[in-house]
Amino acid sequence: MGQLDLIHREQREQRFRQIQIRDGSTSSLAIRKESPCLPDEDFHDGKRRGYSGTELSEDIWCHIHSLMTPRDAARAACVSRAFLCSWRCYPNLIFNTKIMGMLQDRGFTHRVDDILKKHSGIGVKTFELDFSRCGKPKVYEYLHGWLQIAVTPGIEKLTLLMPEDEAVSFPCPVLSDENGSSIRYLHLVHCAFRPTDNLGCLRNLTELHFDWVRITGDELGCLLSSCVALERLKLTRCPEITYMKIPSWLQRLSYLQVLECQRLRMLRNEAPNIYSFHFEGDRVEVSLGESLRLKNLHMICYRFLHYVREELPYSVPNLETLNICSHSELVNTTMAFSPSKFLHLKHVGIYIIGAYDYFSLVSFLDAAPLLETFDLRVVAFQHTIGELLSDNPSQLQQMAGYHHDKLQRVKISRFYSWKSLVELTCHILKNSSSLERLTLDTTDDRFDAATSKCSYNRSDKCSFLAKPMDAHKSVLAIRKHIKGKVPSTVQLDVVEPCSRCYPVEL
Repeated sequence: MGQLDLIHREQREQRFRQIQIRDGSTSSLAIRKESPCLPDEDFHDGKRRGYSGTELSEDIWCHIHSLMTPRDAARAACVSRAFLCSWRCYPNLIFNTKIMGMLQDRGFTHRVDDILKKHSGIGVKTFELDFSRCGKPKVYEYLHGWLQIAVTPGIEKLTLLMPEDEAVSFPCPVLSDENGSSIRYLHLVHCAFRPTDNLGCLRNLTELHFDWVRITGDELGCLLSSCVALERLKLTRCPEITYMKIPSWLQRLSYLQVLECQRLRMLRNEAPNIYSFHFEGDRVEVSLGESLRLKNLHMICYRFLHYVREELPYSVPNLETLNICSHSELVNTTMAFSPSKFLHLKHVGIYIIGAYDYFSLVSFLDAAPLLETFDLRVVAFQHTIGELLSDNPSQLQQMAGYHHDKLQRVKISRFYSWKSLVELTCHILKNSSSLERLTLDTTDDRFDAATSKCSYNRSDKCSFLAKPMDAHKSVLAIRKHIKGKVPSTVQLDVVEPCSRCYPVEL
């Protein structure tokens, strides 16, 4: 290679670096490695001429372009004829305020419309349209046309986020024929979805997420009838679902999440291979069926604790992690001592709202012989007051014959000076030979004693929302009835209110 050629090559590389992506993404690195020459122009015999595009095939240019982010791909298309050509087939069409910038509603709409009209509709893999942070865009006249351009055979990911007050119905016909057969991910927010019998088969759909989507239980069943490959199903705040059935033919479904569907009254699961189930609801009849593979269960429900203890060991025998939040539990109802066991349960978190006989949880701990961590959170309203602790330690209830040999870590948040809580704590200390750490938090569980410091301004106080008087009583109860029973092998952590901002007033 002659000296003149070396100079020309250095000039080309310097010029190319000027149009490289400034954020240092891997796509720009790939371009630099695969193509040392400028895609726009070439030099020959000391003369500049237009780049012919023969050094790399069109497929390679399109692949390189697809590796860029949408913003970088648009920039590259502005300076390169090769990339301008592939821009019409760019596979990842993502339109949100982060990508497009903070535009006015009309500017956002017109820019998206201009980009899509110039796109050929060929090769689209991802289409994401996020109008949630805009005001009230005129999507009625644009949405259907945009989806017709983007949703074509080969699309894999479709996301549509609309404003909360925008009454938009998703045009299901765009998924007909073969358009929907390649979709693997579908996420809709704030719209109506009314599937019909002629809806295309979503046989490759693996993840479905509806948030604030108006769809009935029957319509959901119609949709799920074609989703034989579904692996993850998430429904959040869908206001029209009253009855929900997860059919048995969803053999690949491993993750199910149903949150805050306020009109839901019955949920019946027949899918056999669910691994994780997350549910939040109120006064809902839940039937998990024989979920033999269920490992992780997260439930927020009405008076659910008794059902968990008595029924779940039979339907979900292989459960390993359990987190439940139950409210309005019967105050004086002692949990029955059932012989059923959670033979694989290792981690339990219980969140009880209101007063309760917490000592009855001893039978729950006994039902999990492999339990390693136990996290109890208590929320007491002003009208729910537990039985107060007596000064006579002999009145503390005890229960013999229960040993928790694997239990290592226990935390009780919002610890109150209630008799049943002190009894439960003392029982754990006495019957847990492997216990390593006990944490009793007398604050609202948001106060970090290790990091929260007094403000330099003496007029301010540390962030502490629980009642200081109740917290101080709890600290005194811990010192009087619990601290002396802690073995030397157990680390006791007591989270107290800040002594400067909340001095003892007893």
